[in-house]
Amino acid sequence: MEKPNRNPTIGPVCQLLLLLALVHGGRPNAQYNWIFFIPLLTLCIYSAFFCAPGNTTIDYVAIGFLLHLILTASDYILLRNRQPELRKIGQKKGTSEMTFKERLIWAASLLATPRGIGWAHEPTYQIPPRPTASRGKFIASQFLWIIFYFILRDIALIPIRENPCFKIGGPSLAAFGWWRRMVPVWSHILTQYSSISGVDVIASIIFVATGLYEPRDCPHIYGSPLDAYTLRKCWGYVLKMSFTLYPHRKKIGQSRLAPDSS
Repeated sequence: MEKPNRNPTIGPVCQLLLLLALVHGGRPNAQYNWIFFIPLLTLCIYSAFFCAPGNTTIDYVAIGFLLHLILTASDYILLRNRQPELRKIGQKKGTSEMTFKERLIWAASLLATPRGIGWAHEPTYQIPPRPTASRGKFIASQFLWIIFYFILRDIALIPIRENPCFKIGGPSLAAFGWWRRMVPVWSHILTQYSSISGVDVIASIIFVATGLYEPRDCPHIYGSPLDAYTLRKCWGYVLKMSFTLYPHRKKIGQSRLAPDSS
């Protein structure tokens, strides 16, 4: 049986379901909020496993986004009771006291900042030093970072482009020694590092230029490799993607945030 083509609207629809779940879950005495998780999970699994692949690069990004969305939704929808720990810095009202419009803005702001910028759960102990430059200098420096990441990614792709194992009908990597097998792995790490960093820099330029955030709210997504001199600092500070994606996961022994008045 031939698989149907993946519908590109599934991702936005799932994101909308998560947004509505956050808005509804903030209501006083909100019930059955878990129902939002069922269609979201169904659509994500259907798109990831039961649809025909198209463009390899686009599918890789889209499916990765959908699978990550399942984890995010399971946290925000299933593991929380009206999001009592999620509070913006300076937030006076509990979500149960907000109007629909206020909850909508609150939820959209939460989904727009996976690193928790401007929120009480921001992992300040994991984030690199904040920029101190003015808005104009910050934007100019970010353009230089874009050029650096573009060049780094292009250089890192050279071993993959030239490797016959990645060509149609090429030999298996098992036909070569360990060194030939390891080079693509390191190339992949560098391409992912430069790609993710580049997207983060582009987003920071847009947000700072439009006034949504200040330069100090946009530190680099990765720490310096020179700080990775212990295993804990490597995963917890330099390669801190787990904290970036789930910043409300607190350090062991850290006191819990004050509960929401709702």
